[in-house]
Amino acid sequence: MFCSRCGTWASDESTLCPLCGVALQNDNLPRPAGASPFVAPAPHVVPLVTYGGFWRRVAAVLLDTAVLFLPGATIRVLLGLEPLASLDPQSMTSWAAAGIEFVVDWFYGALLISSSARGTLGLQIMELQVTDLRGGRVSFMRASWRYWAQLLSFLTFGVGYLLQLVTPRRQALHDLVSFTVVVRTRRAPEALAAPVLRIAP
Repeated sequence: MFCSRCGTWASDESTLCPLCGVALQNDNLPRPAGASPFVAPAPHVVPLVTYGGFWRRVAAVLLDTAVLFLPGATIRVLLGLEPLASLDPQSMTSWAAAGIEFVVDWFYGALLISSSARGTLGLQIMELQVTDLRGGRVSFMRASWRYWAQLLSFLTFGVGYLLQLVTPRRQALHDLVSFTVVVRTRRAPEALAAPVLRIAP
């Protein structure tokens, strides 16, 4: 079946959408053994999951940029460059520093996104996670492809990032090509322990 809210596929045995958490409509679910027709089971508490907003994701990028500044500056200094030096197309040392920084940034993003945290430090601070389209944890290869796919947004002069404002799941271009989505999870209140009485028809 497919979720009526976000369109994510879920198995027929699922009671909740694996991505957005909405309760799925399935009238074929068996009634638990011994359940009374006069007593309804305690209601499910649906975890509130929303897609990562544009400005929240921008804040996460800025936080990650701050985290990666010190390693980048250290690499430039070790290669004999200024800590704030920008790329010099005519300098092989500058190209080498840029290449090393790119690899460091790649491993930083791919390792953390494919970990149990499902996000870089910036994403974690902003309460965001990167998942696949079914709400599952992404692999290192998929996280790597997502990182490298950000080059497409640079080639489109940033339009790839702005796609997040118009796509239904708030996906940027690199999210679309890597089949990932950024979600924000909020804690739901505790479920009711006592059953709710109802009058039989």
